[in-house]
Amino acid sequence: MKVNTEILTDYLNEKCDDKTKQKLEIWLNKDPDNQKYLNELKIYWDAKESITAKIEFDSEAGFQNLLAKKSKIKSQYLKRTLRYAALLVAFISTSLFGYLFIAPENSNLIVSNMEQTEKTLVLPDGTSIILAEGSRIEYPNHFSKSERLVTLMGEAFFNVAKNKEKPFIILSGQTRTMVVGTSFRIKEEIDRTTIKVRTGIVEFMEKGNPKNKTRLLKGDCAQFVNNQKVVLKRDSESNEIDFTVKLLKYNNERLEVVCKDLSELFNTTIQIQSVPKSQLSLSAVFEDENLESIIKSLCFTLNLESEQKENIILLK
Repeated sequence: MKVNTEILTDYLNEKCDDKTKQKLEIWLNKDPDNQKYLNELKIYWDAKESITAKIEFDSEAGFQNLLAKKSKIKSQYLKRTLRYAALLVAFISTSLFGYLFIAPENSNLIVSNMEQTEKTLVLPDGTSIILAEGSRIEYPNHFSKSERLVTLMGEAFFNVAKNKEKPFIILSGQTRTMVVGTSFRIKEEIDRTTIKVRTGIVEFMEKGNPKNKTRLLKGDCAQFVNNQKVVLKRDSESNEIDFTVKLLKYNNERLEVVCKDLSELFNTTIQIQSVPKSQLSLSAVFEDENLESIIKSLCFTLNLESEQKENIILLK
């Protein structure tokens, strides 16, 4: 049995007879790529109106078959069908890359990399993106007159085409990155988003809060930590390997909470020793400070002493 889109559609809609269903399930179990293709087709099918045109699993042959039958289809319906058929051909031909979902003209395109290697795509403005495994990029069919806005889920390296009149903006996790023309890598994780700049100048900030931002140059690295809503920056010209906090505020907060935040931010362990935790609280603003400077401020404010034991900082 030759599998085509009509058969797969009937299967998804539970319209197959038992014999066809049995053969199709054998086909699905024969090769994991077959099941993967069906899953991707279901994503596309659920997002669009039903398309009744027959398109062979062999994308080129199926498209030619559709063109041969155009005289039997009403003019208005034909235009819409051909448009979606062309999209399905592109969809099938890029199935090894993951999936390419193309929405109507004024909507967005979504590209996902389902492979185990990085994949490259080029946007309409000439910007190239290397998309990591399991990552997804969303961008419009046509950029607006004022900006080039894309959304990233996962990790990607960007080499942005220069255009001073139209900044390039990436939304990723809880962050917003804005550039004119540069190259950098962004990685979105569950608890934080990291950016490393290779060339040019980058503005990296909390989404919806442009005051919480930092300016990055070649070689700089920054992170936005979701829970603390803080930007960390590492200067490429600094000899220190520590990040510095751009802005971190506390208002009558327990020291126990502050130590927990700092431990997560700087990937270290900070413990309170020999002092009742409930008695310690503070209000403070830390700006452009590294961990050492923050610990000194805590000790001065609360009349404490600090001691370093291997990877543990004790406050007592």
